[in-house]
Amino acid sequence: MQKKRLNKRAAIELSMTTIVVIILGITLLSLGLLWVRGTFKDITRLSDDAFRQADGAISDIFEEVDKAVYVSPPSIDLEQQSAKTAQFRITNFEQEQIKIKASVQSSDSKIKCTFADTFKTESKEYTLESGKTVEIKVIVEDRDSSLGIKGCNFEVPAIKNANSDSLVVTVVKK
Repeated sequence: MQKKRLNKRAAIELSMTTIVVIILGITLLSLGLLWVRGTFKDITRLSDDAFRQADGAISDIFEEVDKAVYVSPPSIDLEQQSAKTAQFRITNFEQEQIKIKASVQSSDSKIKCTFADTFKTESKEYTLESGKTVEIKVIVEDRDSSLGIKGCNFEVPAIKNANSDSLVVTVVKK
């Protein structure tokens, strides 16, 4: 009788230990899978950003300047409450020297588009000789806007034809 009781007690302890080990194993497996998923999500985001920047740089190198006003890259993905930069290029195709000043306007009040030379929506004034180009860095900042497609619209009034361009901003979840 005594022996049977010990066997039952040992069996209960063994099954309790097994249950605890199984629960710990499942918990560790779940945590490991979450960590791996988060790591791959970060790697995917970083590689997408790197390829987008590389595409923009390659298009800048090999693209012939055929527009007086040009934004590079033409579109960006912007995480909520973050900022990114783009290049705004103005080329003088006129015969004579011109003085230019650019302005930018956002399609959404919670997206702030500014020129890095003034940190305002209007750039400094530049004097461009015929055939010369000026590049101005543009800062695009999200101030807790909703997800979706927004835009920054650039204009250079001193340029006679085709004096505007747009930067498409896709706001994505952080």
